[in-house]
Formats: sequence, C-alpha cells, structure tokens
Amino acid sequence: MTKAKSQFVGAAGQYYVCYELARRGIHASLTVGNAPAVDIVAAKADGSRSLSIQVKTSRGAYRRQRYGREGCEWDVGAGAIGKHSPTLWYALVDLQKRSGQPPRVFIVPSFWVSEFVLPSFSRKVFFLPATAWELTEARWDRLVACLDGEPESDDFATHWPADRLVRWGVSNA
Repeated sequence: MTKAKSQFVGAAGQYYVCYELARRGIHASLTVGNAPAVDIVAAKADGSRSLSIQVKTSRGAYRRQRYGREGCEWDVGAGAIGKHSPTLWYALVDLQKRSGQPPRVFIVPSFWVSEFVLPSFSRKVFFLPATAWELTEARWDRLVACLDGEPESDDFATHWPADRLVRWGVSNA
C-alpha cells in the first residue's frame, strides 16, 4: 500500500474513534501528528481527568490462524516497545474492508502492547487473540472507567491475562 493510502486508512481510524468517544460524551482531540505516541487526547467534560489514545488501523486485521490461534493483528511500530501507562490506551481499529461490515474497535491497555512487541521482531506487530476479544471489543467503558479514576481500570491496564493472550518467552499453559 502506498504511503498516501495508508495515511487515509490511519485517518479513518482516528476519526472513527473520535466519533465513538464523542457519542459517549467524552471530549476528544486529534493531535494531528504533533505527538508521536499519542493520536487522541480524551478528557472528561469537566476537564478533571484525561487519557491518551494511540490508534492503529488496519483495512483487514483478522487472521484465521496466527501464532496457533485465531485473532487480529496490527502494525504498531517500534515506539510501542516498553512504553505503557495506565492512562495510555490503544484503540485498534479493523475497517473490515472486504466484509462490508462496520469497523471493529478493540480497546487495549498499552501494557499489553508493550509486553507483546519485542525488539527482535522484524515487523513490530501486536496480535490480539480471539480469546481476548470479549475483554476489549467495543469496550469504551474501559476508557470511561479510566477517566472516572476507577481502581479496576488501573488493575486491568497493568495486568496481563495469561489465559487470554499470547506472550513470548512465557508459558501460556
């Protein structure tokens, strides 16, 4: 895909996430490339709390069989390695171009992405197994909980559900 086309794919994902946040009464502002690790800054209506969202968009993220599992995969880049915070989240968008279905969005803690992607990967990708979809798909409530300062949000954002995810160098049995 040419750089110009990939920019449109990325922009479509970012605007779609902003739309979904606005529908939920969350103020969302695109950084428009001015912050390398943050695409959207989201805030409560009263401005008392905010969080950062990195959006990664694919025209077709679904993989029937990858790493021995069904799931979805996104290019995330080397900047994802080791970079995490309870207030930094990923919105992983699958435009599902071939299916004709509306986009799917997975709300994923940055901790999960930073723990999955290794410097040794030739291509820096994050794989989300189908076993973790119920924890993340369209879970806008995770971002609301983060903005509300709910302790469960920090717990979710800083723990690795080994029974649901693939992790390199660690047994998932």
